[in-house]
Amino acid sequence: MPVKGEAVLGHYASIAGTGTEYDTEVEKEVVDTFIRCLEILPHHYVVDLGAGSCLVASAIAQRVGLRKAVLCVDPSQEMLDMGRGLPGVQTHCSGDMAWINTMKEKSVDRIFIRQAVHHFDQERLRDIFGGILKMLKPGGKLCISKRGDLEEMFDWPEGFYEDRSKEEIPIEGLREILREVGFSKFMLTKQEKIVDTPKTELYPQFRKRFISWFSLLTDQEIEAGIDILESRHKGKTAPVLKRENFLVALI
Repeated sequence: MPVKGEAVLGHYASIAGTGTEYDTEVEKEVVDTFIRCLEILPHHYVVDLGAGSCLVASAIAQRVGLRKAVLCVDPSQEMLDMGRGLPGVQTHCSGDMAWINTMKEKSVDRIFIRQAVHHFDQERLRDIFGGILKMLKPGGKLCISKRGDLEEMFDWPEGFYEDRSKEEIPIEGLREILREVGFSKFMLTKQEKIVDTPKTELYPQFRKRFISWFSLLTDQEIEAGIDILESRHKGKTAPVLKRENFLVALI
């Protein structure tokens, strides 16, 4: 079963402020990719939908020198509280569709969704993307990113990765839905690197269930995956592939 609704909120409430990647410095390459793909300029009004701890939004605001704070929207108040006080952000606790229904048409220049679209109501994606289209000003842009490293990230139990993947719409499928609701031009790009990571940092991430897929695993299944990784990579570090796919949609 996918992780959604109250289970998603419970998951992120449980990991807020626990030392996962959501409360550490975001990768410079990710920030630069969003800025480049969206062509963000200082006068733009930017929205981060599914903002989590607001780290990416704050980094973008500071790097670009945005004149107006990035609006960070997320249904988890605990995650947003982590970003409260960060430079260049304004937080708003709301679900995706509820927030869209409150916004004026043609009021936003740029919107980005980082690794959060799989938590949206998949049956309402057309309504959500249609609402985003109406909200964007002429020349506006949307950028959606999805992890592309889940298969290599962990030694999942047999069949787990395949079953979970079937429940999520791939980035090519998202592009088709965006096309159906009225977006006309698209660009795909990705960021990929291998990071030699201390096991003292990596293993606690798994045990704390830093992404929602891990919340579907038992403690025993997580320890079994860690044991496989430990046997494969001797020493104090392990290579970690980080791959993120970016889909840019233009009106």
